[in-house]
Parts: sequence; structure tokens; C-alpha cells
Amino acid sequence: YAADHGCDVISCSWGGAASSGAYGQDIINYAVYNHDAVVVAACGNDNNELPFYPASLNNVISVAATDQYDLKNSTSNYGIYVDLCAPGKNIFSTWTNGSYTNYSGTSMSAPIVSGCAAIVKSVFPNYNAIQIGEKLRATADVIDTIGTNTIFTDKLGSGRVNLFKSLTESTPSVRIVELRTE
Repeated sequence: YAADHGCDVISCSWGGAASSGAYGQDIINYAVYNHDAVVVAACGNDNNELPFYPASLNNVISVAATDQYDLKNSTSNYGIYVDLCAPGKNIFSTWTNGSYTNYSGTSMSAPIVSGCAAIVKSVFPNYNAIQIGEKLRATADVIDTIGTNTIFTDKLGSGRVNLFKSLTESTPSVRIVELRTE
């Protein structure tokens, strides 16, 4: 729906462990390839590395949550399918009945990355959805060498999103899209 109505960035702060299979992947591919929409998704809050959907699908920027010290938030999922991290602990946000609250989780991190994607898209309007995602990943700050993150090495994506570097640095990127061993 969002892609069909012209959204350049789609933020999915929802999901679950059940895969929608080829149908779900087809929906993502349709948004990304047919409508050039960047799809960002929260990777879940179960403190495990099991796949979480739609975040684990191809062509989705999967986002984990960190705290103010760039450490993995205690509830955030992690794993080889995670692309980026963003702050997701005690984020001040709107709430019901016109109020505000502090909230934690990957549902707070995904909108931060979505906002960054929208800004990168506005500065680099000729970039397609895949290029915008790569720009964000290639310029992220490495955090898996910080404190307790070392036990999550290679499971926190390329690091914490860094919008400034995304806008100011030209970093080449190569991404493996399929790996086969025989």
C-alpha cells in the first residue's frame, strides 16, 4: 500500500518469527524494485538471533537497538541478518491521548534509520533504494568492538547508523546477495 502510494521510505516497526515465505519476499521486492522504496524493519525484541520477519527478508534494512553507549539493548535481537543498529533505549516519543513517554525496543530504532534513509534520499535523489541502504551500511560506525558487544561480533550489522558520514563520505560498498558452498 505504501509503495503504491508513493512512499520513498517504508518503516516497519512490527513483525514476528513466522515467515511469510515467498509471498512476503515478493511484496518486499515489489516495493523495492517496482517502486524504488527503501524498506526498513525492526529486528525484534526477544534477545535472540532467530530470524524475525519482515526484517530477515532480502532487500530489507534490518535494524537492531542500542543504548546511549552504543551497546546492544538488552532485549534487542541480533544475528547475521541485521544490517544496522540505532538508538532504541529510553527514546522519548509520542504516546496515547496526546501524551509522551520513554519507550525502548527496535520499534524505536527502525524509525531513526528510516529518517536517515529519507534524508540520504533527499540529498542523493538519483540513488535507488538499494544504493541508499548501502550508503547507510557502508558509513555506519563499527560498534561490535565496544564492551559487551564483543560477544555479538558480526551480529550487529555494519554498526550504528551515522547520518553525518552518510552525507559526507564516499565509501565504496560491495554486498554478497547469495552465498553457496558446494
